[in-house]
Amino acid sequence: MRFSPGNAQHIGARQEQQDAFAFSDPSDRKLLAHGGLLAVVSDGMGGLSNGQQASSAAVRTFLAEYERKPKSEPIPMALRAGLQAAFQAVAGLNQSPGAQSSGATIVAAAAHQNELYWVSVGDSRLYLLRRGHVVQLSRDHSYRERLFDQVADDHLALDDAKNHPQREHLTSYLGMNASPEVDSNARPFPLEPDDVVFLCTDGVYRALSENEFAAAFAGKSASQACEAIKAMVLARATAQQDNLTIVAFRCEGSAAAAPPPGLRSQLVLVAVGLMLCANLLAANLAWKTWRKQVSPATEQKRIGASPSDHDSTGGKPSPMPAADQPEPTPAPVGKEPVADPETAPPDTSESKPAGRDTAAPDEAPQRKHDKSRKNGRNGNHQKSEKNADQQDTRQKDTKDTERKGPRVDQ
Repeated sequence: MRFSPGNAQHIGARQEQQDAFAFSDPSDRKLLAHGGLLAVVSDGMGGLSNGQQASSAAVRTFLAEYERKPKSEPIPMALRAGLQAAFQAVAGLNQSPGAQSSGATIVAAAAHQNELYWVSVGDSRLYLLRRGHVVQLSRDHSYRERLFDQVADDHLALDDAKNHPQREHLTSYLGMNASPEVDSNARPFPLEPDDVVFLCTDGVYRALSENEFAAAFAGKSASQACEAIKAMVLARATAQQDNLTIVAFRCEGSAAAAPPPGLRSQLVLVAVGLMLCANLLAANLAWKTWRKQVSPATEQKRIGASPSDHDSTGGKPSPMPAADQPEPTPAPVGKEPVADPETAPPDTSESKPAGRDTAAPDEAPQRKHDKSRKNGRNGNHQKSEKNADQQDTRQKDTKDTERKGPRVDQ
């Protein structure tokens, strides 16, 4: 993942710029590989002397310490080391002969690949913009936070906490005599493409809402958005406008790193093998498709046989008829094809009674067929015997009539 940085700063209505910020070198590939991109913002405390020197010393020392980070050192430990160096730098200003008390806030964030780490002391803030929504990631070290904790425990009314005169006093900062309270993330915070991470001093976030931050970054680069935010703050600035500083970077997805030479050659061989397999499969599919579309006449001609030499039901059935031949017309259901009486051979098979699972045949045609078949077997022998019997009966009746005479009705 790549990070595109941007920043903007203004003195506001103050006589001195007591904000300071810095980025690590984006072109330092060695640091990017194991330490990512570092952004630092510090705000000198206006209530104390030497605010400008304190913020400048804190940012400069923090960045130098982080750039010396060993490759094996985890990023959270490197951030803590930078914070410790910044604390000692501000403490050194306060210990110099004739120096007065000075202090500063600080917030630092390191983005490495798709992970974010941070540390903060004071009330300078770290924000995340994701899909149009702004979320504060760092926690302020101010008396206001302690007042809100009392509200959550039902020890203080919400209105009293909002209007408390000491609500903006810092409870932790660089340069204090005691060890500062530090805010940091124990686990890496996952970043997504198009996320925006920005750090700013209180002179910025006290003037704008989170929705205004989101609108300023919409469709703009980090540098353009920072300039737009500065213009929005100055447009509504008052006579008490504080120094304002904002730095940001947008997360951009990047192409995967190129594989090493040995792995690259192996990938090429695998790709060639896959292409050959795909070509073989395509050729096999084309051959099967062509075989399905070949007409039966063409296939029989190819193997040297005529249509009359083979039973049409002896070969494998084709899933679809040939394109150049009409489909055969099926016989009506329940009827058998009518045979030509001139060419049909005599039926010499014995008829069988219909089973339970088959339809019973028509009896009249069957009997007629059996009779004709019976006549065919006996020939003219039975016919001649019947005619002889009938002739003998007629001759006997004639003789009886002549012997008795004509019959007279009584």
